[in-house]
Amino acid sequence: MIQCVGSRNDDRPYCSRICCSEAVKNALKLKSMAPEMNVYVLYRDIRTYGFKEDYYEKAREAGVLFIRYDPEREPRLETGGDGLSVIAHEPILHDDLLIQTDLLVLTPGIVPVSENESLSKMLKVPLNEDGFFLEAHMKLRPVDFATEGIFLAGLAHSPKSIEESISQANAAVARALTYLSKKELETIGIISEVNERTCIGCGLCESLCPYKAIEILTKRTIIGEKQVAQINKALCKGCGACTASCRSGSIDLKGFTNAEVVAQIAELTLS
Repeated sequence: MIQCVGSRNDDRPYCSRICCSEAVKNALKLKSMAPEMNVYVLYRDIRTYGFKEDYYEKAREAGVLFIRYDPEREPRLETGGDGLSVIAHEPILHDDLLIQTDLLVLTPGIVPVSENESLSKMLKVPLNEDGFFLEAHMKLRPVDFATEGIFLAGLAHSPKSIEESISQANAAVARALTYLSKKELETIGIISEVNERTCIGCGLCESLCPYKAIEILTKRTIIGEKQVAQINKALCKGCGACTASCRSGSIDLKGFTNAEVVAQIAELTLS
């Protein structure tokens, strides 16, 4: 078995987390079926985290040979009269090892599905640099998006084991129930509102909104069709990014309009 095939490189720099554990599991299964079988695992780093480390120790005790290879000198394959051979450079011996094998298993990494990008645009939720969905906060909101009412779990988030996927799915269900168990949903009162008469529909606010609460719509007016920004009141968190960036001054934050802020400053100054 050769680990980290097509992963932990420039194109896919992340670790897929489950590959080493699966290789150890398969090696133990082969040894239990045929103890005399020679099983080799060529690896960069063995990452059997948690209690899976016990299986790694059992595999070594069962006679599974683990050979580390340098990513700069990856294993090579040769075919000839004797069948398939694997040549691997052993960094401790500083020499090449020739392994003649009947079966070669390559362990590729986990990659995000191609639909993630289109789904991200449709739901207005972010992706990380590797193409997996990005949660709102790693510790405080691990299964939430910044966009309310959408949750994530499993391989949509990142490579993980079945146990971790189930735990995250349970957390996502619990978060979803906080919405589904209520007859009515309360939203904050401090949200942005658009003056459609002066809005020019430039789309700057839509691109800057971290909660994807703004979209540009085409509306009919007395003088014809016009593009204006519309704010989803359920998604808006009142951060004020759109208000500060609006070039035409067409967006106000309830409770913090220019007139209200000027009145507060005037009152403080007079007092």
